[in-house]
Amino acid sequence: MEDIKLLNDAFRIYNLNSIPDLSKRVLDYILLRLIDNKENFEKMIEMLKADISFNDILNAFNEAYKENDFYKESDNYKQGTDYYSGDFLVPIGNIVVETNNVLDVIKYFVGGIKSRNTITISQTEYYELSLSNMVLIIFVEALAKFNISRNTLMILPFEECMYEEFDEIIEFENDEMNIKQKSFSSKNIIYIENHAFDPEIEIEKNRLKTKNINFEIIDGTLESALEKIKKEKPKCATIYTRDPSIAYNFITLANSQNVFVNSSLLNAEELNDKPNKFYYRKKIMYPSGQEINLDEYYKEYTNQYREIKTDLFTKENNNNLKEENKEIKTDIENNNETALIEVVNPWYKRIFEKIKKLFFRK
Repeated sequence: MEDIKLLNDAFRIYNLNSIPDLSKRVLDYILLRLIDNKENFEKMIEMLKADISFNDILNAFNEAYKENDFYKESDNYKQGTDYYSGDFLVPIGNIVVETNNVLDVIKYFVGGIKSRNTITISQTEYYELSLSNMVLIIFVEALAKFNISRNTLMILPFEECMYEEFDEIIEFENDEMNIKQKSFSSKNIIYIENHAFDPEIEIEKNRLKTKNINFEIIDGTLESALEKIKKEKPKCATIYTRDPSIAYNFITLANSQNVFVNSSLLNAEELNDKPNKFYYRKKIMYPSGQEINLDEYYKEYTNQYREIKTDLFTKENNNNLKEENKEIKTDIENNNETALIEVVNPWYKRIFEKIKKLFFRK
């Protein structure tokens, strides 16, 4: 499924963006864009004869907005003599949600943005001209304003979603939620990014063999290592490196219960509790010495994509905004004009053009 690669890239872009309060800034802006397009929503509701109001849409957004945000929350992060360690609540990855209800679409989109998961809506009743797709356009064009990939959120026909490729599947039957999440394996992976650590790794191998711990040693590029870890979902993944940027990216992106830097697999723990459908618990450990001090490390992730510059919802209706909200929105649009260059999935391009022509004829 080609869309999975787009989702993986989108997940990487969003989770390596370290701007403080980023999700709140994005959601505040989306709320303004929803209000700004009240007239367009009401036209679509009337045309589709939908049994819903614009206030229902706003209420669904506000309800999800108020839910607790656990992103990277930890209650036991600490500095030891030589290492920092702790466990954090982190996003699961690529989540697919099977629903035709536009209010559910809004709630899961908001939850995905807060938790930094990618959210794909799988619809058994898929129509290009729909309220769900109108919501999608407003959300993803707002994401692009903050240089977050448009592919972070998708809506696809049911038959286009290969469920086995996703990290979590959420389905509804008779109003009952059914969550299926890929489980972590008992395997462990040691990634050698820098072979200057080979002597230490030999000692580690002997320790692990004595304890009958199952492990595999890999090398190569960071991208290939992360891809293998995502596929294997090991209990523990550790990297040996002297590069703080690589170490930071590995800790952030490796899909494992325990993710370490220059640390023994023997420190791994079983972490099974989850606060909700958007997170799992990940233990991290890394050295506190000067050679690789991650607490002082900051990196902005960039990538090269094909350019798509259009922003559909540029029509203004300032009567719907209070003066202070107009200032917020103007500041965002003046200072965060997207330079994002990317390939978006073909389903999005089709619905983008159809809704644009319908509501924004010149």
